[in-house]
Amino acid sequence: MSDENGSRSADEIREDIDHTRDELANTVEALTARADVKTRATEKAHQVQDTARTKAQEVQGAARVKAQELKAKAGEVQQTAKVQAVAAKTAVTEQSKVTGEQARAKAGQARVIATEKAHVAQEAVQQQHRERPWLIPAVGGAAAFLTGLFVWLRRRGN
Repeated sequence: MSDENGSRSADEIREDIDHTRDELANTVEALTARADVKTRATEKAHQVQDTARTKAQEVQGAARVKAQELKAKAGEVQQTAKVQAVAAKTAVTEQSKVTGEQARAKAGQARVIATEKAHVAQEAVQQQHRERPWLIPAVGGAAAFLTGLFVWLRRRGN
């Protein structure tokens, strides 16, 4: 209901203001919902990080137990080898040299195997720990990107 000069009436202006307020409220609601998604994603990332940390601790604990078992086993093998070497040395000098060398080789192999298995277990724990550190920054970056994209699309559409 414009007059002849192209001016709008007060009712038209109020109606435009009410319409603009409604659009602004819808925009605020949409932005709030997007922010909530970011919060949920962050919470999920924390849950995943906690789960990974727990798993890494479990694997590390299991690796320590296994390493201790293997060290004990290596100690037992080494002790057995020493006893066998002493008995063989008193029985036959030549045979005792061969038996002693075999026993020391077995003890060395057991020690090498125990060390390798402990190293492999330790690497598995470290790998578990290394696999997840990127998760939180990646989720945060994705959330920031999506928020920027939504804002840009919203501005572009108006």
